[in-house]
Amino acid sequence: MYANGNPEKCYVFYPVCFRFYISEIKWYDRILLNRPLKVILALLVMSILVPVLIYRFLFFTSMDLPPSDGHSFGSCLVPRTARIPCGGGNIEQSECNSQCCYDLHNKLCFHRFPSRFSYLVPHSENWSEETVLTPRFPRTNPFNSERVVTSLRLSIDEISPTHLSIEVYDANVKSLYGRRIDNSTYVYRVSSPELNIIVNTTQGTIFNTIRGPLIASDNIWEMVFQLTEETMYGLGELPLKPGASKVIYSHDGGLSAVPLIFAKSNGSFHGLLVDVKTPSEIWVGDENQISLKSITKTGLKLHLFVGPEPKDIMRDVMSIIGQHKKWDYWMLGAHACSEVSDDDSEALALLNTFIGDANLPFDSHCGVKPIVFSSNGTEDAAMVEEGARALRRGTGNRKFVPHIAPYIRYVVENSTLDDVGSNTTEVGANDRNGEQNDDYAGAESTIVGSNATDVETNEDCTNIVCEFEDSMLQSPSGLYFGLVDDDKVVYPNYENVPDDFVDRLWTYDEEFHGVFLVNSWPVDQSEKTHNETAEMLPYFNNNFEAAFEDTPQWNANWSNGEYYFYGHNAYGSKFVNALEKTYNDTPIYSTSLWMKANAVVNRQNVPTSWTNLHKELIEAALGGISGHWLWSTPICGDTENIDVVNQAHLCVKWYLAGTYMPMIKIHSKGIRRDPSSFNTTERNIMTEALNTRLRLLPYINTVLQEGPLLRPMFYQYPNSDLDDLSTQFHVGDHLLIAPNLLPSQSHVHVRMPPGEWFEFTSGLKVDVGEGEIYTMTTTEADFVTLIRSRAIVVTQRDVRRSAELTRRNAAFSLTIAVGRIGIVTNGLKQWEFLHAAGSLYMSPNMTIVFDMNDNGLHITAEGDDFDVFCGTDPEVLWASRITEIKVYGLDDDQNNYDTHKHFNPNINLCDLQNEDIVFNILG
Repeated sequence: MYANGNPEKCYVFYPVCFRFYISEIKWYDRILLNRPLKVILALLVMSILVPVLIYRFLFFTSMDLPPSDGHSFGSCLVPRTARIPCGGGNIEQSECNSQCCYDLHNKLCFHRFPSRFSYLVPHSENWSEETVLTPRFPRTNPFNSERVVTSLRLSIDEISPTHLSIEVYDANVKSLYGRRIDNSTYVYRVSSPELNIIVNTTQGTIFNTIRGPLIASDNIWEMVFQLTEETMYGLGELPLKPGASKVIYSHDGGLSAVPLIFAKSNGSFHGLLVDVKTPSEIWVGDENQISLKSITKTGLKLHLFVGPEPKDIMRDVMSIIGQHKKWDYWMLGAHACSEVSDDDSEALALLNTFIGDANLPFDSHCGVKPIVFSSNGTEDAAMVEEGARALRRGTGNRKFVPHIAPYIRYVVENSTLDDVGSNTTEVGANDRNGEQNDDYAGAESTIVGSNATDVETNEDCTNIVCEFEDSMLQSPSGLYFGLVDDDKVVYPNYENVPDDFVDRLWTYDEEFHGVFLVNSWPVDQSEKTHNETAEMLPYFNNNFEAAFEDTPQWNANWSNGEYYFYGHNAYGSKFVNALEKTYNDTPIYSTSLWMKANAVVNRQNVPTSWTNLHKELIEAALGGISGHWLWSTPICGDTENIDVVNQAHLCVKWYLAGTYMPMIKIHSKGIRRDPSSFNTTERNIMTEALNTRLRLLPYINTVLQEGPLLRPMFYQYPNSDLDDLSTQFHVGDHLLIAPNLLPSQSHVHVRMPPGEWFEFTSGLKVDVGEGEIYTMTTTEADFVTLIRSRAIVVTQRDVRRSAELTRRNAAFSLTIAVGRIGIVTNGLKQWEFLHAAGSLYMSPNMTIVFDMNDNGLHITAEGDDFDVFCGTDPEVLWASRITEIKVYGLDDDQNNYDTHKHFNPNINLCDLQNEDIVFNILG
């Protein structure tokens, strides 16, 4: 009953109608109108619902229970830092596959966890080498490719106790069966039915596919894994940071060393080598997930190395790529090349001036100009030979080491070979869906075949290109023509030519002492179009487009119909192999090597900048510990983009840093950058840096016999806090450098490693402890170099104009940094004995060993090849006398200089033929 029959009056006459209003309130109104009860009810609902959701989307999907339909539902509740791009990644939501998740804020298509795109082990069996894995979605993948591999197999090969390989491949193409050994230091587990691969060692998990995507489809394969939750190094970076993306496709600015990653976990190291020669991209996620995508048809292969130290990883890698210890001593000196004039007469005059510079030390030169093979076989022959003769006539025993490229300049006139127009991006007869490519079935492991007798030649031809047309790269419409420096060029297949093919290309009579292979990716500067590329290659992003831009068009092909790009990465190595077959022991430098260490790495096209000075140091250090000990870097860059006035300070520091590089070259391209092109002060500093290098060559040569020269700190001190440093490097075991890496830098900061250290040139002791910062003021001519205690470094005084002349004629100098060996007596440590050691490698059968203790300096010979320093010409290779000894680390009262003790003895090493030599240091 309401007041006056009007419900609104209830609020006016509240006391009158209150009891009637209460009788109309429902039970749920009581809850909604009671705030404490409402909060309690909400908390109760959440306490039940949240665990259910977590269990459903996170915990349940991670269990190893077989799902009822063979598919895990997967969760999109993936932290942003752990999201792995699905398909193209940064795409619109409409392009994101329905089995992936989408981040509206970042416009990122990402995989569920676990990924829906992976493979299953059949319910009825456990994994074995014969198991055929089946895709969860046989008719689709996130790249919208037309064919998904339905016959995938996994092979795990136990190669050694510390090395195994993991390979996923199409069983319709090949069949693999991995080895099994009994004494491995690793164990692995392959889960089923949802495939996941985990490798463990005593230090924990070193490889885990983390139930991420495994995609195998038409021209795009992807595999995701994790090596560590800690730090990684490699691929040109110290350390390897999240967000890094590296393309494995040989090109200008690409990776020079093998694609090796060092991973730190629980105080030890393990490594992973990516062994795929097809175009591939490595991407590092925020939580150290690694995504490997490859434009391939046949499979993905990874090598895993247990370690536990970086040097153990390097040794295992070198069992794959080989060990290149074949070099001549002169190669450690400076190599020069000039491309500053297109006029042959002017270029020859500049070469003669360069040779005659009495103060400029160098050992080899490329001659008048780099060589490009020509189809008519006669171009530039006279000028090339005149340059070689000029080097031979000059003083200093300089070597002729030409620069040559793998392509052939096409200058044929009136040839029987038709010029069939320009290249095209149309797929034509070589369409990947066409009959010809189906017959190929994706087996890109061999290009055309190595049997040279199978090559058909045209007897009516008058030039080498016409004669071996079938061995040249083809376009869909005929012979493929590239463009290099405005020259039309063709590209031979160096696996499918006669043994004398290279010899026929070399039409010059003058002897050469080595060869630099340049642009051997190979380069092609012709304009490319990529309109159809994305349709034909499902994963072709901007990174790939940049890598493909200056290399032959992707749909160029060989005579068997195989697309060129499948074997592009191996092209440079095949050129090296062809030269080795023809010229045997001739030293070879190459800009492009794939899984080979049979040539010196030749860094090329390095722009002149402070950033690139730092990068070259990192590249050389990582390249060395990846197995490429012999590494050549261009001093002050080698591109035409240089300002010798405004970048003079940078070039000075680059010359100083080059002192400690494995090998160096001075490549003046467009603009001179040799010391004589700078002002007097800068020239003197640069020349002295080259002379300092000559003095250090005995030490450099000795170090390279047993290991890399330039080393990152994590390699030398794997169990310290110095791991992430990229601003200081070890040079062998005994020296430490801290280069200037910034313009106008007036101070250098060094984080000190274990042990005692001294400044290398002065002997001043570094009075800071391990891990502390040592700050030094630097000038234009300074380059901070430290020597560790208990080390003996052999150098040479009074250098000559080349490495070989210095080796024969300059007396030796010993820098000894003594340390104290502690002994324990009755539980107490006592520092009683002085000690230092070092060696000088002279030949495979002669090494001079130096050992110092309280009784003096002991010199012994290991081997009996005394002719290398006591024989007669031409057998004698080395000087035989020590005329200077500097000793650091003695007590002040024993020094005859402020910071060290100095001697000028006359020790004849030939006396070692009779007995060991002992020299009194302390008396």
